Amino acid sequence: MANESQLQEELARLREDYNQLERSFDSMSEGYQESLMLYDRLEETNRELEETNRQLDMARQKAEESSRMKSEFIQQISHEIRTPLNIITGFSQVLTTPDMELDDHTKTDVCQQILENTDRITRLVNKMLELSDANSQAVIERNDQTTALQIAAEAIEASAIAAAPHLNFTMHVTAEAETVELTTNCRSAVRALTLILGNALKFTKAAEAHARHELPKEKKEASLTVDANDHTVCFIVEDTGIGIPAEEADHVFEEFVQLDHYYDGTGIGLTVARSLARRLGGDIVLDTSYTHGARFVMTLPLT
Repeated sequence: MANESQLQEELARLREDYNQLERSFDSMSEGYQESLMLYDRLEETNRELEETNRQLDMARQKAEESSRMKSEFIQQISHEIRTPLNIITGFSQVLTTPDMELDDHTKTDVCQQILENTDRITRLVNKMLELSDANSQAVIERNDQTTALQIAAEAIEASAIAAAPHLNFTMHVTAEAETVELTTNCRSAVRALTLILGNALKFTKAAEAHARHELPKEKKEASLTVDANDHTVCFIVEDTGIGIPAEEADHVFEEFVQLDHYYDGTGIGLTVARSLARRLGGDIVLDTSYTHGARFVMTLPLT
């Protein structure tokens, strides 16, 4: 009996020890789960910190790039203004020099140079004024009833692309667009399309820095296609110029961006054009599927 009693007591102690071990295991398991959850939270926090650091680094790089582009822009503006001013000043001195005898042809040429460079400065100043408004989110009032063909015709005339000696320019109008009318701001719509046509005009000829050293080549091609549907009118400008890499499709619309620094310019034309189109309820995008040069698509709502 004594042995049986001792065995029962020993069995009871073993059961108690087992229960204690089980409780300890459960406690350890709970602690382990809490540790895992804490580790997961730490990992998530670490990922968030890494993403924040990545975004901060991208913001820093973008700020540095913006600062660099602004510096280059200021230098370019200085050049853009100084060159025509020097021409105007020089020719004005020629015309006003006492006893300076000039034949009629030379006088006409000098006066023409003065007028052209005065107009160049005026266009630059106007573009700078447009840039100051480009970041505005204000919607442009659309109170003009006009046609897609009228916008296209005025933009072609303003850009002078049809008269460019280095280009074969064509215009195509779909049947849907022939009679379509839209309610928009005619001046802003024409200006946006003019800037896109001007871009095609500029980048289908040799860069100013190389123009003197390059022999004339066969003419480039540029076209404007006008299309429409029930809600939108579409202006498609294509050219066979130097083109734009697909990865630059958004970057090229940022202010001061010039992908080829051999070309003169301010890097704000596309910025202004897209700003105007968006504030008219439309948009301008680069069609990266086109690989023979550049294709810009400008859309405007009909109402």
